[in-house]
Amino acid sequence: MTKTLIKPNIYDCDTEVTEIAPGHKYGKTEKLLQQNKKVCFTKTFGTVLSFYSWLKKNTLKRYPEEDYQSGRIFRLKFRELASNILIKVIDGRAELYGAPDNPWLKEFFPEKECFYIPFPQLLGLNGAWQWFSNGVMFPRLPYRLHPFYGTYFPTRTEHLEMFDEWLYKNSNRFNNAIDIGTGCGVLVFYMLKHKISDISATDINPNAIYSVKKDLEKHGFNKKVRLRQGNFFAGFCRNFNLVVFNPPWIPGKPKSVTDRGIYYETSMWQNFFNEASGRMPVGGKILLLFSNFALLKGISNVHPVSKHLESDNRFSVSNVITRSRKTNKHENNSSLSVNTEKNEIIELWDIEFAGKR
Repeated sequence: MTKTLIKPNIYDCDTEVTEIAPGHKYGKTEKLLQQNKKVCFTKTFGTVLSFYSWLKKNTLKRYPEEDYQSGRIFRLKFRELASNILIKVIDGRAELYGAPDNPWLKEFFPEKECFYIPFPQLLGLNGAWQWFSNGVMFPRLPYRLHPFYGTYFPTRTEHLEMFDEWLYKNSNRFNNAIDIGTGCGVLVFYMLKHKISDISATDINPNAIYSVKKDLEKHGFNKKVRLRQGNFFAGFCRNFNLVVFNPPWIPGKPKSVTDRGIYYETSMWQNFFNEASGRMPVGGKILLLFSNFALLKGISNVHPVSKHLESDNRFSVSNVITRSRKTNKHENNSSLSVNTEKNEIIELWDIEFAGKR
């Protein structure tokens, strides 16, 4: 496994920690975390899981999640505390009775016989292993994809269905395409389904490139797609008839490579369209998948795609296909859900390159 992959943060076994055994008082442990001290739970997985759940509820009482902004504050405060809950790993196994086995603990850190891993990262690693090993089904794809650890994959499907429908009507017009910020590569596999013969894909996240490479090999497409790690066109010096981009939908400052799959900085739009103008023939298409999520949540008061294209006459909008997305029962009380009185609108922007002006 390549050393360049993004892996969980770990601490050496000589790190100073306070051991927490079953029967501990939750309030005292919370105070240690508030003092930025590291604690290590012993004995059972259920013990730390129970405290983790209590800590989350207690933090939520202090920082109520009433809207998107307050929700971000709550998640930040909880993450700061929970990141100092450590679990000891010896020879690739968490030293807790009942803890699930995870092969990545050994594969990611083969040189480490003993280390500590933050509990939230262990939970994330376990969840990611389930997605990777079991695979994920996406609408109208005949096989599962297996997102690797640290790789973005969509949990919504409306925009995927819209993309599939658009390809059904238009894919025969394109002999090559590039997927910008490919993530788990789901859009690549839709294009393969619709017989686009020459496909490239890029992502700044090395785990995403690794993930797509493994799935291409699994499904026998490894010779049909060029992969390259890097931003936007990642140094490809050729023209693309079709540029596919499912960008992050929320304005903000990414704090990590994986964050860049969720948050965008305002300069991203100008940079993307500038690069695209040098990598497309006149009449080439950009297919951009977006949402009015940030507008509905009050995170932004402008639509970044619409605003940019108002002043960039190198591109013209051929069509904007929209579809309403209704929140489900699990989202109604979450700051990440939209206002229940309004529906989020998923958008597919069909944009044509008119040439440099």
